[in-house]
Amino acid sequence: IKNGGLNMELEDLKTTWKSVKPHIDSQLSENVANGLLSKRNDIKSRLLKRALWEGIISVICLILMASSPFWSPMKFPYWWLAVFCSSIIVTNLYGVRIYRSLRAINLWENSNSEILNVVVSIKRLYRNLELAISVVLIPLLIWLSLNPLFIHTWRMFFTWGITILAFALEYLWYRNNIKQINNLVNCNK
Repeated sequence: IKNGGLNMELEDLKTTWKSVKPHIDSQLSENVANGLLSKRNDIKSRLLKRALWEGIISVICLILMASSPFWSPMKFPYWWLAVFCSSIIVTNLYGVRIYRSLRAINLWENSNSEILNVVVSIKRLYRNLELAISVVLIPLLIWLSLNPLFIHTWRMFFTWGITILAFALEYLWYRNNIKQINNLVNCNK
């Protein structure tokens, strides 16, 4: 009787488990899917906030550079300020394009491959922007240090220091960006 009762309880337990298991599996897969989608959404919102803050900081820099003849002790030449401010404006326009590309990503409808392609295109846009801006700004900074108003003054040494620091940071940032692009492209293959 004991073995028969045990077999009955075991059979009842098996049938109960079979009826409950599909509900548990569906509940777990829904929770996992919702968790992944919320993580994806969080990443997208962080990237959008970052792009927005970059734009805000760029606008502040533009305002400071454009108004520098009124407050700066450096006394930059006006044509130099115009070129520098123009490069900031171009950077902001690219920033708007990147922001729009990020907003266009639909994490629920786009496949991972489509999202990866958009990320690679944004990274390439960043890379091209970095290269173009450094090609413009580094010669501008070097020329500024050789300007007669700057020769043999603290301004010349300050400008050289900023130029060397900017070039080193740009080089490191560019190399890092190239590695990330190559990793993403290799991941997509």
